[in-house]
Amino acid sequence: MQTVPRRIPGRKRNPLPGRKFRLGYICRRRGGCVPASVVELLSELIAQPSVNPRLAAPDAPEAGEHRMAEWLGRFAAAQGWRWGMQPVEPGRSNFFALIPGGGSDVLLWEVHQDTVSVQGMTVHPFEAAVRDGRVYGRGACDVKGSMAAMLAALVRVSAQAIEGRPSILFACAINEECGFSGARAIADLWRGGGEHGAAVEPVDSGIPPLAPPFEGGGQLSLREIAALRPIAALIAEPTELNVVVAHRGVARWQCTVHGRAAHSSRPEEGANAVYAMARIVQLVEEFHRDTLASRPGDAMCGPSTACVTTFHGGAGPNTIPDLAVIDVDRRLCPDETPEEAYRELTAWLDARADLGECRLEHHAPWMQSRGLHFAANRAWAEQLAGVVRSTGIESRLGGVPYGTNAASIAAAGIPSAVLGPGSIAQAHTADEWIAIEQLELAVEIYYRIACGM
Repeated sequence: MQTVPRRIPGRKRNPLPGRKFRLGYICRRRGGCVPASVVELLSELIAQPSVNPRLAAPDAPEAGEHRMAEWLGRFAAAQGWRWGMQPVEPGRSNFFALIPGGGSDVLLWEVHQDTVSVQGMTVHPFEAAVRDGRVYGRGACDVKGSMAAMLAALVRVSAQAIEGRPSILFACAINEECGFSGARAIADLWRGGGEHGAAVEPVDSGIPPLAPPFEGGGQLSLREIAALRPIAALIAEPTELNVVVAHRGVARWQCTVHGRAAHSSRPEEGANAVYAMARIVQLVEEFHRDTLASRPGDAMCGPSTACVTTFHGGAGPNTIPDLAVIDVDRRLCPDETPEEAYRELTAWLDARADLGECRLEHHAPWMQSRGLHFAANRAWAEQLAGVVRSTGIESRLGGVPYGTNAASIAAAGIPSAVLGPGSIAQAHTADEWIAIEQLELAVEIYYRIACGM
């Protein structure tokens, strides 16, 4: 391993006074080459399109995580790390790499591969722009910035002999943005089987073979991963380097109103599905305002919510619509279950929806996840917060209203907390960005965690 120090352009001050803040380096192993700084590393990640297929246009070239998984395999091979993939959906695989330590403990570091759509972006989504102390591009904040910081920290720690440090199982899940199926597949490995945990041999990623040269530390099988049950999990999301120890869950489903088509010059002969669905939309708003808002909510995560997020209906401007479809988004307090939330709201709507000749249909949820509970994860979260504070940064334990992969991992009995650079306010935006200072601080924090805290 060779390390060549590099000064990050524009860097004028050390955010950790009294410490040599060493982040920029080039790593060469087996002819491989690694970007020289966390900013360059993030730029490489942004250049790998990984838009969640559910959020991309049909046949969009940027859809899917396969390019990201392939890049991660090349990166791991350049470091000599053992790595493998876990098929979850056709052409979509979780990625794993093992960075062995000197002790018996294993920590899981998880960060998702997928991003939201690039539609409407005002910066180039896949060509990182670095200016004014920020890196711009799709995924810069959510969550490739965290991925870059984790990788930079792992490269650094793997080059050092640190007695007793834990092994790090680095996992990159698919489909965080639209269903958490990747995280559930990871958790299934330690639940004694489950939907994805049973298929442990052979590993078939569904990704085309990588072009040579592709050396590395060798294959890491799912059977081996299943034997490496972590003592705790660090989930990367943009938290501004605060430690998230609780968050809300989610249930999302579609409702369809079936009507009867007619010529728009004779509306009385039809049953207008759009009119009927408009009443359903008002009822969802009423449920949120009068039922959920009156409940106490969660002290850390806030109240439960319900809202309509999409509305589609009609076949043409001169036809009475016979079909209308909405998406319902129901956010859950940590003590609620998606199943209970779905049953409550659908029954509430059925009892109040007088749609005449139209008919309301509730589809099964296409996305559901429980929230993250504070009590089960507090001790681990406090350890993480202590590491952050050791760098001179104030870090608080808290809850957030959105969901993460942490809930799925915690459901397997693994203490989990969320920590990463950047602000959720910049996630999913038209000019998504992350502050370089946050990236650099995150590398140092992740490095200290990897060293055994």
